[in-house]
Amino acid sequence: MNKPLLAIETIVAVPVMTKREKLMRLAKLARHCTHNLFAFNRLEYISAAELEHLYHPLSVFALANADPIFRDAGLKSDRVGDAKRFFGLSSDELHAFSCDCGGHVDNERMARRIETIAST
Repeated sequence: MNKPLLAIETIVAVPVMTKREKLMRLAKLARHCTHNLFAFNRLEYISAAELEHLYHPLSVFALANADPIFRDAGLKSDRVGDAKRFFGLSSDELHAFSCDCGGHVDNERMARRIETIAST
């Protein structure tokens, strides 16, 4: 005989990933991405409120948002603000790999920058 589930029985387990695990996965996705990832411009001058709405469909954050493992782990959207929270990034860390300061950032360079942050 079937009986209704209790509220506690309906909770779905969310995979727990450390900051390092998340960033290493993101670096791997960036490195193997088949299109050039978009790097934001002057990201360090954008307010926290603006980051909540900032996105680009070819950014590393859109790539992360398309990943089912990140979605299952709690990534809410491709917005920079959501990604900053999900990956546990400081403003400096966010800027270090997702801004185009100093010129073009190709996928390999972006992946290496992400890995550097994961190693700290």
